[in-house]
Amino acid sequence: MTRMESHLARFREFKRSAELSESDAVKVESWFLAAYHAIEACAAKHRIHIQKHHLVPRELERNPAILGERTKQVADAFRYLDFEARAKFVYGGSGKASDLTRAKRSFETIESACKDVLR
Repeated sequence: MTRMESHLARFREFKRSAELSESDAVKVESWFLAAYHAIEACAAKHRIHIQKHHLVPRELERNPAILGERTKQVADAFRYLDFEARAKFVYGGSGKASDLTRAKRSFETIESACKDVLR
């Protein structure tokens, strides 16, 4: 299995976990992990390995060829998942329904952009 295929397999696993869970915390963490692996798959297509989730936005902005014109949109969506949604749902208990909706939209933004790149 190539690195890209491995990341895509992990993406599918975490996405499925989010779909099956009734826990908002598990959904948010699973969306975050799925998004990370989708982005890593896109990077692998360009022979780039980001390695750490906190480096994702910076590496995307440094290497805009990975996602093209959707780089900023994806970097911002990933930042939201990593720094805001996870803080509210995974580490704290302050997440509201609107935050969960935004987290899901952020994941869907990343998923859509990555699917376009990986076609």
